[in-house]
Amino acid sequence: MPETLLLHSTGEELAGLIKRVAAARRVVVVTGAGISVNCGIPDFRSSTGLFQQIRAAHGDLVTSGRDLFDASVVFRSAETADVFYRWMTHLRRQCAGAQPGAVHRFIRQLADRGTLIRSYTQNIDGLERKAGLSVWDPYSAKGDAEHVPWQTAQSVPLHGTMEHLSCQLCSSLYHFSEQPNKSAICAGDECPDCQTRSQVREACGRRSLATGKLRPTVVLYEEPHPHCEDIAKIISYDARALGTRRSSGGSKQPKDVVLVFGTTLKVPGCRQLVRKLATASPETTLTVFVNNEPVCGKSWDGIVDYQVIGNVEDWCARVERKWGVQTKITQWAKTRKNGASVASSSKGKSKVAATEKENKPVVDAPSNVASGRQLEANKRKISSCTNSDMSGGGSGTAVKPKRQRSSTPSVPPPPPVAKPLLPIRRSLRIATQQNHVYCHSPVSICL
Repeated sequence: MPETLLLHSTGEELAGLIKRVAAARRVVVVTGAGISVNCGIPDFRSSTGLFQQIRAAHGDLVTSGRDLFDASVVFRSAETADVFYRWMTHLRRQCAGAQPGAVHRFIRQLADRGTLIRSYTQNIDGLERKAGLSVWDPYSAKGDAEHVPWQTAQSVPLHGTMEHLSCQLCSSLYHFSEQPNKSAICAGDECPDCQTRSQVREACGRRSLATGKLRPTVVLYEEPHPHCEDIAKIISYDARALGTRRSSGGSKQPKDVVLVFGTTLKVPGCRQLVRKLATASPETTLTVFVNNEPVCGKSWDGIVDYQVIGNVEDWCARVERKWGVQTKITQWAKTRKNGASVASSSKGKSKVAATEKENKPVVDAPSNVASGRQLEANKRKISSCTNSDMSGGGSGTAVKPKRQRSSTPSVPPPPPVAKPLLPIRRSLRIATQQNHVYCHSPVSICL
C-alpha cells in the first residue's frame, strides 16, 4: 500500500514531499471530477453527486445514476434517451456558467513555468480552456482557429467535451449552444443536415430519409472510444518523455512528477493511464495521489509513491507557497551573481586601462623647430651661390664651378624598413652634427 500522509499534518516528510514536487522539472497531471466541485459542477460518485441526483429524480427508469451514462441503457428506449438529453442540456448550462478553480489555475501555472508535459482530464466541463490551457480537440479541423496539434496541446480531454453535438446517423458536427433560445441547437434535436437531405428527396418525389438526433461528443460507458488510438499515441509519447529523462549531477532524487487529483481511479482507462505514466521510469519519476478519501490500496504498491489525504486546492496552495520561496531565493542568487559579475567586469576594465596606459608608446616631439627652418634657409643660400658662379666671369668662358661642400651636413636617408617582426615601443632618434631629427611614430625594425 502506498505511503499515506495527511495534508493537515506538520511532519517533515510531508514538507519534504511538497518541496520535491515544487522543484520538479517536468510534471504530468491526471485530474477527475473532484477538482471542479468547488466551481459549481457536481461530481459523479459522491453522496451528493450526479448519479445520486439522477437516481432520486428518475428512479423508476434507472436503477443507478450510472445507467444514464451507459450507452447500452440510454438508447434502449426513447424515454431514457429523452431523460439523457435533458440532463446533458442542464449540465451544459452549468459548465457554461462555471469558472476555473484553484486547481485549474495551478495547472496553468505549471504550464507558465515550463514544467507541464501534459494535463489529462476525465472532465467534460471544458474549464481547462477557460483557464488558458491549449486543449486538444479531435473534432476541430486544421484550418480552424481553435485547432491545436496534439504535440503542442497542454490538455487532453479523455472523455470528450460538451462543446460539440454530433449526429448519431451522419456524424455531422454542431456547436452545443450554451444558452437556450429559438435558434439554439440542443441535445436531442434532429440533425439539420439529415432534414435537408430528406426534404430534397421528397421534393424530387422520392421517399424520405431517416433523421438522426444530436448527442454531445462525450464518451459513455460501454461504447468504444472514437479517438482511442490518438489518445494512446499521446500517452505513449509522454511516457517515453518521462522514461528518457535521467537525474542530472548523479542525484538520485526524482526530477519528474506524476500528480493525480480528484479521482477515484475506477474508470479502467484512467487506471491504465496512471500505471503507464508511473512505471515509465520509476527511478526518476515520483507519483503522488491527492484526494479527499483514500483510494489506493495494495494493488497500487510500486506504482503510487505517496497518497495524500486532504483537499486538493489546499495542496496546490502549499506547493504555490513553496514556489514563492524558491522564486525569492532564485532572484536573490541572480542578483548576487549579477552584482559579482558587474564588479569583476569593472575591475577587469580598470586593469586593462592601466595596462594600456603603461604600454602606450612615448612619442618625442621635435624640440628645435627653428633648427629645421635654418637648415632650409642654408640650403637655399648655397643653391643661389652656385647659380651665380656658373653665370659670372670676365673671360667669357664658362668656368665650371667647383663643388663646394655645404657647411650644413645633409641628413642621411632613413634605413630601409623591413617586414615588421617585433614592435619596439620607443622612438628612433637619428642624430646629425648640428640638429636632431625625431621620428614621430613608433618604428618596427628587424632585430
